[in-house]
Amino acid sequence: MILLARIRKRRKERLSLEDIYSRATDRILTDALYLKKDLKCNDVAKAIGTNRTYLWKALGKHRMGFQEYLSKFRVRYFIENARSYGGLQVEEIAERCGFNNAKFLSRYLKQLFGISLSDYMKLVCRGL
Repeated sequence: MILLARIRKRRKERLSLEDIYSRATDRILTDALYLKKDLKCNDVAKAIGTNRTYLWKALGKHRMGFQEYLSKFRVRYFIENARSYGGLQVEEIAERCGFNNAKFLSRYLKQLFGISLSDYMKLVCRGL
């Protein structure tokens, strides 16, 4: 009887995949975890009180993997701060935004806007 009660209690304590996704998003934004280049799925899962399997399932429900999920925050951070990166090299810009290198940042900008990182910076620095 006691064992059955414990199992039921654990089931009630489990988070839904939407709750996991929301908690992960909140934690990543609140703590600016996306700026850490070496951030792993396991780190985020532990921070929100779950494991990476459930976090992967929650991300999969939104049709994305962990790196794509992180890149979404990193690109948004880049766009919000692009004007302040005026005289920097593209590698340094990417590093400040949490990317391992400029190639990844440029790839996401190309997907979103059809423009490379260096071209985007030229436009932003001209004030267009």
